[in-house]
Amino acid sequence: MDFEKKLKEIEAISARLQSDDIGLDEGIALFEKSVILTKECLAYLSESKQKIETIKRDLDLLLSDGD
Repeated sequence: MDFEKKLKEIEAISARLQSDDIGLDEGIALFEKSVILTKECLAYLSESKQKIETIKRDLDLLLSDGD
């Protein structure tokens, strides 16, 4: 599942958890799933940030070599 799909799933779970017709067991299971998806999204964002920083650093080096 890609980042955007995980984010949509978290939003759907959040909406479901806010409904009045959810049982305790289902609520706990959904909450657990949302925590797992959130951790996965945060890991993806961290990896993406590192990738962007590496690209930026490479670009800065390339541009500074031209001086």
